[in-house]
Amino acid sequence: MSREIRVWREGELRWVEASGTGVNAWQTASAVPASTGTGYNTAAWAARSGTIGYVRAGLSFDETWNYATVSDRGLPKHHKYQGKEPVETTFEILFGITADMPSANTAVGPSALGVSRVAYNFELKMREEEVATASGIYYQFHKSQVLRRGLSESEDGDTMGFTVRSLDTNGPTGSGYLG
Repeated sequence: MSREIRVWREGELRWVEASGTGVNAWQTASAVPASTGTGYNTAAWAARSGTIGYVRAGLSFDETWNYATVSDRGLPKHHKYQGKEPVETTFEILFGITADMPSANTAVGPSALGVSRVAYNFELKMREEEVATASGIYYQFHKSQVLRRGLSESEDGDTMGFTVRSLDTNGPTGSGYLG
């Protein structure tokens, strides 16, 4: 199937508070065992979620995997996987009064108990107009910390820029969790 080549796709950015005890995966709730020092078990909680806004052209992220080349008698033989670096993402959204900024549920969950710092899962849904049956193209960013946030005001719309660092990312996929 042929598709129109685009310079960029419009994208809707959503967020949800991430689990404080999960691994590098899409987890929005988890129990905090008594062994963490809290003295009691907590059940899963209703994690906060929302749409931040529509991403403008210029979103970028890099995934880096570390490999070491292993030689045999001076000749490269194979590569050995050494690990993965965190994913740093930069994006800018059209900011409006309907924007729902990420915030933690401080009443329940791991962050409320001091088990971990608040982290967020972000999901970018890009429209795919050329395929009528597709709901979109999705990227998920797992266990993210917001490193930078900035506001710019202009005549053609206010924007908010973010830089986030995530433990992992997933995408592109044909289905999302939030969108």
